[in-house]
Amino acid sequence: MPLLSRLALLSLTAAIGLSTTSCTVMPSSGPSAGTIEQESKEAYAPYTLINVTPDIITVLSSNVENQLANTLGNGRKRSSSIIGVGDYVAVSIWEASPEGLFNTGNGHGATVIPEQPVSETGMITVPYAGSIQAAGRTPEQVKQAVEKALARMAVEPQVLVSVVKNVSNTVTVTGEVNRSGRMPLSARGEKLLDVIADAGGPRIESHQLSVQITRGQRTETIPMERLISDPSENIFVQSDDVIALIRQPRSFTVFGATTANASVQFDESQLYLNQALAKVGGLNDERANAKGIFIYRTESSELVRRLTHGRVSPYGATTNVIYQVDLKDPSGFFLLKGFAMRNRDLVYIANASLAEVRKFATLVSSTAAPVAQAASVGNSLQNLQK
Repeated sequence: MPLLSRLALLSLTAAIGLSTTSCTVMPSSGPSAGTIEQESKEAYAPYTLINVTPDIITVLSSNVENQLANTLGNGRKRSSSIIGVGDYVAVSIWEASPEGLFNTGNGHGATVIPEQPVSETGMITVPYAGSIQAAGRTPEQVKQAVEKALARMAVEPQVLVSVVKNVSNTVTVTGEVNRSGRMPLSARGEKLLDVIADAGGPRIESHQLSVQITRGQRTETIPMERLISDPSENIFVQSDDVIALIRQPRSFTVFGATTANASVQFDESQLYLNQALAKVGGLNDERANAKGIFIYRTESSELVRRLTHGRVSPYGATTNVIYQVDLKDPSGFFLLKGFAMRNRDLVYIANASLAEVRKFATLVSSTAAPVAQAASVGNSLQNLQK
């Protein structure tokens, strides 16, 4: 065989061998559906794969994120009528006799003790009564204590105690509100939306906001629209709570066989998977595996046990979960309508097997074409030599 023909044949054989090897390293935007399913079955898989069914949708719908009433409680542990250190208190005293210690001389007026702050030790001072414990008591209890202290010196004293400036029973409201500052709490008790309204309300649209409440060492966050739409989340605030309105647009990310790979912000109070896919133009008909719709998310381990009926026993407080939706099943589109998206969800659409075959065929064709051309040139040179 002439040298050029042998070279062309060797080149073609090498190209086919290279193409065959390349099928295992085919360019792709992510793992195949089979790879995800296979890895989830390993003993120490880094995630739990859950096939989305109507029952899964029901459990997820009942497990609402950031339930403030459950995490922080919805009670008023400390009445805002309790006097605290730093509060300014005024005391007025009347007596039944015009010759009493505190009588003003006309027999009708009261003696008003100038307002004073409750000291660090929790005391206030009343003439002839001395130091009276105020912190930790209601105005009525302080009134009774002053009347008792004056009973031996004043004539049937009647006392009125009022809190002029409430400093200890306040919450701090800050962030995207019209008037940041400390807001006093009333005896009635205020809820989250009450103190936000007292601060002038949000200064930007509510769908762009999250409400963050810090109580002691614990901080919880909830979308503003969720707070407005769900009365159970509008919990009572407590003294020293810090409420911040934070501009925090929600978003999700889409990768794989879609019309567009992108990070997408959403304003809806509740966005569902069908709406999320529509925002990126839907699935790519030529590439997408309809059985390979995957949603990556981190869930609480307690929820994972409920979703798997105890089949999975994750370690730690949270577990990585991949939810899989099968759109080959006609009912799968109902699942899209019921699967609620969460902030920072990642949606991945796997490539179909046929798409991988097309890639392989294209690679073989592009690799073998130069070789075929070389062989043709070799044959032409051989014919010229004859």
